[in-house]
Amino acid sequence: MNDAPELVLCIPGPWRDRKELTESIADSESGYQLIGGVLRDTFDGFACDLVLEGADPDLAAAFAKAGPHWAASSAMAAVADHDCVIYLAGKGGSRQAAESMMRAAAALVEAGGLGVKVDSTGIAHGPAYWFDICDKLEQLTAHRALVVYVMGKDDVFSCGMHNFGLPDAMTGALDKAAAADMLRTFTRYLLEQAPVLEDGHTFSVREGMPVYRVVKVPARDYGPDSLFNNPYGAWRLEPGQPESAAESAQPEKQNGWWGKVRS
Repeated sequence: MNDAPELVLCIPGPWRDRKELTESIADSESGYQLIGGVLRDTFDGFACDLVLEGADPDLAAAFAKAGPHWAASSAMAAVADHDCVIYLAGKGGSRQAAESMMRAAAALVEAGGLGVKVDSTGIAHGPAYWFDICDKLEQLTAHRALVVYVMGKDDVFSCGMHNFGLPDAMTGALDKAAAADMLRTFTRYLLEQAPVLEDGHTFSVREGMPVYRVVKVPARDYGPDSLFNNPYGAWRLEPGQPESAAESAQPEKQNGWWGKVRS
C-alpha cells in the first residue's frame, strides 16, 4: 500500500515555548534536533513532523482513560501540570517506521516529556515504561506499546496493527479475557513471522488448545478520518474445537509462545 497510515504520538511537557523545547532537546544529547516543525534524528536522518500546542485542560482525563494501568501513579498526576502538548506525526505502515516514531517520542520524554499517548491506537504509557520498551525494541516491545485489545459487546478485537502495516484481528467468544490473550498471540505472530494467510487457514496458540479458522474481513470502521481505522483490513478468527495431537503437526516454539498456520 503506497499511502501508509499516519502514526500520531502525543507527549505533554513542561516547555513554555518552542525555544525552551528546542533547547531541552539539545541539552538532553539524545541525538535529535528540532528545526522549525521537524524533529530529526541526526544519526540516521529519520524525521517526523512536530506540532506544539498550548496546555489542554482535557488532556489529563484523556491520558487517564487511555492509561488505566498507571492512572493512580505520580507520573499520571504530573500530566495534569503540563504547560504544552507535543504531537509527533509520521507514516506508520511498517515495523521500522513505527519503531522510529517510538524512538523520536523517547527523545522528547528524555527532554522532559511527561508520557506518551498513542493517538493512532488509544493507549497511553508513562515515561519509565516508554524508556523500557524503547530499550528493548528488538524484542518486539513495539507490539505491546502500539496495539490494544478491546472487549466489545459481541466481539473481542485488536486495534493498532495498522501501525505496522498489518491487519487487525477479531473473534467472538464467551471468555473475553481468554480471547484477548489469543488475539495477542496471533497478532504478535503476524508481526514476528509474517505468515502468508488465506481464508480457511487455521491457527492455534498451542497443541491441544482450540483451533480457529481465519477469514479476511473488513476492519472495524471508527468513523471518517479516525486514526484508528486500519486500511489493511482484519482477520476474523472463528472458534472451532480443541485439536488432538493426532490431528496436528507439532508447532514450532517461538520465544515462549506457540503459533501455527496451516492449510
